[in-house]
Amino acid sequence: MNTPVRRLIKPTTPRTVHLLNLRGVLPSSVQAEATTESAFVQVAALCPATLKVSSQPETLQLPGCNYTPDYRVETIDGRLAIWEVKLESKVPKHRSLFNLAARHLAERGQQFYVISEESLRRRDQHETVRRVLRYAKGHFESADIARVTQHLLVHPQGASIQRLATELMVPRELLFHLVATRVITFAGAISVAPNCRLIHTQFLENNDAVYLARWLGVSPWRTDV
Repeated sequence: MNTPVRRLIKPTTPRTVHLLNLRGVLPSSVQAEATTESAFVQVAALCPATLKVSSQPETLQLPGCNYTPDYRVETIDGRLAIWEVKLESKVPKHRSLFNLAARHLAERGQQFYVISEESLRRRDQHETVRRVLRYAKGHFESADIARVTQHLLVHPQGASIQRLATELMVPRELLFHLVATRVITFAGAISVAPNCRLIHTQFLENNDAVYLARWLGVSPWRTDV
């Protein structure tokens, strides 16, 4: 009998497990075993292409071993991708396993991604995401919300946070609320700087795993490296 490379979370497992309840952003709570996993779930959740995030979704039967990946992400277009969150220092020793997993998933038409804490934390985006998500449950005037969404719908290229707040006379917190609830989003890098440009999510190029990967700054796992 093959021994799983990674066990599913059980109540008796001696480790800290965070339950992330991103109400208003994701349809259900998501488990995370470490700070890096929590950061991944939060950054993926804020991406407007993400529909659902499932932790340790299945055990893959690979040649010589079983393997339980960290997450499965379903995107708006209905496609599924598998994600492994791993410390950068530990990626090399798992390369053979990840090669097997990537080939197995490719046969099912699914992409496999490995993301490290370095990618998640570049430009402190994980901290920015955590800050923005705090506004998901906020309550704001419907007239102010309509003014922002209507303005961005007639300006496909978007507008900066400073311009929206000044010209439309709305608080920055409302803009963060609309980003957190994925009505609008960042046109470029994740940032809350005054010159950061926001666009309506209707104008996204696509809503698939590739967009999510670009959002997170990674590419599909390459088995030929």
